[in-house]
Amino acid sequence: MTIRKQLIYSFIVTIITTTFLFYTLYKLMWFDGPLTILLTLCSFLSGMMTLIIGIFFTVPMIKKIEKLNEKTQKIAKGQFETEKLKINAPKEIKELSESFDQMVDKIQEQMNLIKEEQEEKMNMVQNLAHDLKTPLASIKSYSEGLRDGIIHSESDTQKAYSILINQSDRLSRMFDDITDVITVNYQENELTQIHIDQLLIPIFEVYSQRLQHEQRELDVKIAENIKPFTQDQRAIERIIMNFIDNALKFSEHGSPLAVEVFEVDDEIAISISDSGMGIPESDIKNIFERTFRVESSRHKDTGGSGLGLYIAQTLAHQIGGHIEVESTYGQGTTITLRFPPQDRL
Repeated sequence: MTIRKQLIYSFIVTIITTTFLFYTLYKLMWFDGPLTILLTLCSFLSGMMTLIIGIFFTVPMIKKIEKLNEKTQKIAKGQFETEKLKINAPKEIKELSESFDQMVDKIQEQMNLIKEEQEEKMNMVQNLAHDLKTPLASIKSYSEGLRDGIIHSESDTQKAYSILINQSDRLSRMFDDITDVITVNYQENELTQIHIDQLLIPIFEVYSQRLQHEQRELDVKIAENIKPFTQDQRAIERIIMNFIDNALKFSEHGSPLAVEVFEVDDEIAISISDSGMGIPESDIKNIFERTFRVESSRHKDTGGSGLGLYIAQTLAHQIGGHIEVESTYGQGTTITLRFPPQDRL
């Protein structure tokens, strides 16, 4: 039932009720006939005036509600790009319209985020599908060569085995990155007491054999004022290992790596520096995007999923930190994790 009909029905009910009341009083001898008719007529005229005044004030409000309803129907059909209604009165309708516009803006924002998320996922799947072809083709080629006897000398055979292992490791890293992307946003922080040297030593031990094999020097500097603190050790370890992986991946054998730990603005900073290929200045702002990679990272030997820095940045945000990058193309890169310690001992 519309508001107009409700007003008309309320007027009719009021007239009928008043007439019935006056008629009853007339029957009880409270009023004589002319007075009853006069009172009934006055009641009717008063009701008519009330109805007219009510319609005069409510019709504009009804039109505003109808416009709001039309806008709601458009939103329901997915037409979010609608003009905002300029409603100044009454106060309740104005507040309703403003709240509705805020809701529409939020829905539009969420829809855009979902659309961007879908596009990112599609691009990521396309990139991964492209990148999986290279190691798979290499594995197939060398496997067939070994099977058919095309690769038969000892040196070529050992080279083939080495390539098969490297490409298998590359596939494994890709699948690990995919798993991390899926799970990284759903893991809760596990706060533990951390001594910075005890955090770094096991990480360096993981890379000691590779550093020795590649004839690299690792220069480590830890500020003396770094006191034990509480943070998510798992997240910090994964971020640092990602930094070291990238530094090793994109720098030449024999070039040094530098690790520095210091405090700045009540935050702990851990930086990894290399003398590698560097990152073009135009690409630095995009390197943390899930689907972005510097083109050189697609190299058949160093290429990965391109998800490492996205995962690292996500983990950094989870511990209340952030990642800073300084790079000169052709000279090297310094990447720094900065995060607030929770409880200092």
